[in-house]
Amino acid sequence: MRKTKGFGLFGVIIIIIITALVSSLATGVIMLNNSSVEPGNSNLELSEDEDLQEFIEVYKALIEKYYEDIDKEKLLNAAKEGMSDYLGDKYTTFLGESEYEKILDELSGTYDGIGITINNNRIVSVTLHSPAHEAGLLKNDIILTVNDVNVENMNSTAIGNLIKNDENKVINLEIKRNEEILNFSVEKKELPTITYYRINNTKIGYLYIKNFSETLSTQVSKALKELENEGITSLIIDVRDNAGGFLSAAEETASLFLEKGKIIYALQSNNNKYTYYDKTNEKKNYPIVVLMNNNSASAAEILAAALSESYGATLVGEKTYGKGKVQQVVDSFKFTSAEWLTPSGVCIDGIGISPDYNVIYSNSENYDSQVDKAIELLQ
Repeated sequence: MRKTKGFGLFGVIIIIIITALVSSLATGVIMLNNSSVEPGNSNLELSEDEDLQEFIEVYKALIEKYYEDIDKEKLLNAAKEGMSDYLGDKYTTFLGESEYEKILDELSGTYDGIGITINNNRIVSVTLHSPAHEAGLLKNDIILTVNDVNVENMNSTAIGNLIKNDENKVINLEIKRNEEILNFSVEKKELPTITYYRINNTKIGYLYIKNFSETLSTQVSKALKELENEGITSLIIDVRDNAGGFLSAAEETASLFLEKGKIIYALQSNNNKYTYYDKTNEKKNYPIVVLMNNNSASAAEILAAALSESYGATLVGEKTYGKGKVQQVVDSFKFTSAEWLTPSGVCIDGIGISPDYNVIYSNSENYDSQVDKAIELLQ
């Protein structure tokens, strides 16, 4: 994989995603990694900040003189949470170190799971050719139990952790489908973040991207070579239910398709705008359809916008989530610091990206209305 490109003032940016099994769009955010500090911050002399010195004095007094023992870590975490509450921004929050590390671990390029994304105990997507797909699980199935543990009142995170952390390789699920109760045994495996194949009896390639992991562009480049060797002349890129990942992965993946010099995205903060262009010689010329839905967010929206506006790809499905704010992380504290813009200069935050062809999702075992429309457009 190519090295992460320099981001100038904005440093290295990532987009936090859900855990491998859990859908939670509130966490689909863009973040600035604190490995790079904005130059403007160097002018802030903290030692001369009187308000900060007052805070330090209060903190020192509490630690030394409060009548009961104080957990310093919890006290400081409470202060961070208080700052988050004061700002009143839904994307500004204290993550906690363990949560932050867990999210980054999920972006390593593979994940250990069964291949489902859930909202509470409802399955919202099943990864193609995953253990869950092979076992026969379907979107909109309701999970009642996981290895005999009732999960009807659990949230997505708890159910995801239950599946992921279970020492058993085989996960037994009790499922409600319509009014029928079904039982499935699904084996956990290490899964890649993409699925790809040539659609039978066509020259159309299909590429599903689950998240924007740090190895995504390498995986996609390999997939494209294999598909092109099989004779594809067009491609479907599926980012439905994809809540994001590393911005560098979105940029590098877009660069596999765009012509050198084309705009991928821009960042704007404090009246400063920085535009990022494709700097590679690699490009594609075949027709592309991007599949998206209401759960496509952040990095998925960046890729969709870049391919639509700078490549000429066709967008099919439903309007995307609309996550266009940029966050920076300092000591597990995430706060909004910028916006990202599409190649045409639009901030899609709270708006989303509208498809060229609005197609409501419907499916059966061998049918997907949105994929079917994409095939129709490419044939």
